[in-house]
Amino acid sequence: MKYVKILSLLAVAAAALMAFAASASATTVTSSTGTTPTIESSAEGHAVLDNPIAKIECVSTVKGKVETHGTGVTAGGAIETLTFGSPVGTCTNSWHVTVVSAGSLEIHATSGGNGTLTSSGATVEATRFGVTCRYATSSTDIGTVTAGEHATLHITASIPFHSGSFLCGEGATTWTGAYKVSSPTNLSVDS
Repeated sequence: MKYVKILSLLAVAAAALMAFAASASATTVTSSTGTTPTIESSAEGHAVLDNPIAKIECVSTVKGKVETHGTGVTAGGAIETLTFGSPVGTCTNSWHVTVVSAGSLEIHATSGGNGTLTSSGATVEATRFGVTCRYATSSTDIGTVTAGEHATLHITASIPFHSGSFLCGEGATTWTGAYKVSSPTNLSVDS
């Protein structure tokens, strides 16, 4: 009987260690050089911000360095550059879109080198004819990343209304676009 109790305790301890090991999994982001990259991408065609009062299409770019990744850590980092309509005047219907805060991005591995994207702390402001609409992310799922020689960030997000004119309504804006990664090549997200 004593041995049965000891074996039961060992089984429970082994199960606890396996659960801990599973929670300490790694998410890594690498490139063809094997280093942690700075990711630079541009929207193919236009990125679209579709709010309750207008559909705004803009030239758009995103750049950020992967600052954290590895065992027990979610891959991510601060966004260095997020632009809509740069150079100025490249958004449709005279809309001016300003990035008040670029925020940060997390990348979660799925399979095959691909992953999902989560944005926090980004605030985007769209202005036209004195009407200003602000939208902000807070642990917001914004899309996926597809690995490859030239990876793609597929943005399909619903960004909550933050503040601004009553004409904006209180609904979210959708942000869509396919951002082709120009640097690095062979981007991969692994767990």
